[in-house]
Amino acid sequence: MTRTVGIIGIGHVGVTTAYTMVTKGLADRLILIDKQADRAAAEALDLADAQAGLPTFTQLIVNDYAALADAEVVIFAAGDISQVAAGGDRNGEIASTKLAIDEVAPQLAQSGFAGVLIDISNPCDVAVNYWQQLLGWKRQRILGTGTGLDTYRMRRAVAEKLGVNLADVRGYNLGEHGASQFTAWSTVYINSTAITAYGALDYAALAEASRQGGWQIFKTKHYTNYGIATIACEMAAAVISDARRVFPCACWDETAGISIGHPAMLGRAGVLSNPELALTAAEKTQYQHSAATIKANLATMQALP
Repeated sequence: MTRTVGIIGIGHVGVTTAYTMVTKGLADRLILIDKQADRAAAEALDLADAQAGLPTFTQLIVNDYAALADAEVVIFAAGDISQVAAGGDRNGEIASTKLAIDEVAPQLAQSGFAGVLIDISNPCDVAVNYWQQLLGWKRQRILGTGTGLDTYRMRRAVAEKLGVNLADVRGYNLGEHGASQFTAWSTVYINSTAITAYGALDYAALAEASRQGGWQIFKTKHYTNYGIATIACEMAAAVISDARRVFPCACWDETAGISIGHPAMLGRAGVLSNPELALTAAEKTQYQHSAATIKANLATMQALP
């Protein structure tokens, strides 16, 4: 089987995702699409040069929607990061992301693409819901990186605080990939030990470190790319290989009536199942609040011309 992946939007995040795909040998065919055709072509040439020093080979295709008919995964990374509001409010991108989705959706639908769509663009949860409504596909085929990166940031903050390896920190950030997200501390373990066994910790500060991690980077770089590209590639790889691996990502929650960040098992068909979490009453309230926030922001996007 030829592993085929498409990336739409070749800005900082899209090209870092492409570079990760190529250097890790995650795809046999990689389709790069951008409304600036010359930019996509230039990035493809740069990636082609890099392949001389790699043990793997990836066929690079530029600006060909028809080639997406054979793709297992399409990663949508288009948008305008300059629209992020002060303080890191990703909802500043609502208008620009809607415009990008409106332009791409008809071409994606006409391409014959029958795989899984992974949205990176912000506001991620809102965009996933808008994609689902616009395309009318089975919701399990459309998901977003959601709180996957926020969970990475939480794990890093906890690992640094406790002096442990971040690979040994498990647990989830849930809800919106934005201000209303929260760390579900009831899910956080260091190997098999609950984080509560480590004594008094400033949980609010740790949660804020994961919530504001992106903004700390953005203030200086004016974009983030490595972390988000990595989680997107991990999710794409799980779909391609039918790994049945669990990620916290933006996907449909029947109970909440919205796509929102929560654990999902990913495989060839997209979201295969949603493992249940035994959240505390306070965490359930936070989750409901975050769902309401996403619904309100989705209504804002839908109201735009």
